[in-house]
Amino acid sequence: MFYSEEEKERLIKQFLPKIKHHALRYYHIVQSFLDLDDLISAGIKGLLEALIKYNPSFNVPLSSFIDYRIRGAILDEIRSLDIFSKEFRKKVEGVKRAYKDLKNEGIEPTDDEITSFLKISHRQLQEIYQSIKASDIVSLDDYLESKNGDKLSIINVIADKNDIFEEIKLREIKEKLTKAIERLSEQEKLVISLYYYDELNMREIAEVLGLSLSRVSQVHGQALIKLKNFIESN
Repeated sequence: MFYSEEEKERLIKQFLPKIKHHALRYYHIVQSFLDLDDLISAGIKGLLEALIKYNPSFNVPLSSFIDYRIRGAILDEIRSLDIFSKEFRKKVEGVKRAYKDLKNEGIEPTDDEITSFLKISHRQLQEIYQSIKASDIVSLDDYLESKNGDKLSIINVIADKNDIFEEIKLREIKEKLTKAIERLSEQEKLVISLYYYDELNMREIAEVLGLSLSRVSQVHGQALIKLKNFIESN
């Protein structure tokens, strides 16, 4: 479909609050490396790409398609950075392996068990939790490609009540994620729900739960490692 410059400008103004919303949700992850304006610019680029690639035959509302493209462009901007050092990535992989190994031994991987297993302090473990990027650790914000090549977020397919992307056949993944989320603690479930389903940013979640921003980030990171471990081992 062809859109005039005036129509594009109107749509940018219409979706700017949504673009800012998504940008703020991920800003806490990369605020030391990217400005908020960089993420907003990426979101605008995603919107313009959506206008070029949208086809009514997708049987998806234009607004939904634009929303997916906005989020995808922001995440692509984040993924384009090599944010963490090899040393940090090694620490993250170590925590993930610890969860898996302890589970295989029939041991519930609590923080105490993990710090003992890895011979690190609780403070070091919390720093790892706090710094974990969602897009690097678990597929909640990763993408699958549909048959027409468009990237769609798994978590949005799970949350969608109208099953507009049923043709992607994500039933098995949906079942795994549902089971994985049920295994989280109540606090972890709440943070995951507020972040991915209600789409609050970390600061908003901290205010809702009466927790510090760093504590919310820690709970989030811990939950993601647990989900990743469950999905990969089942």
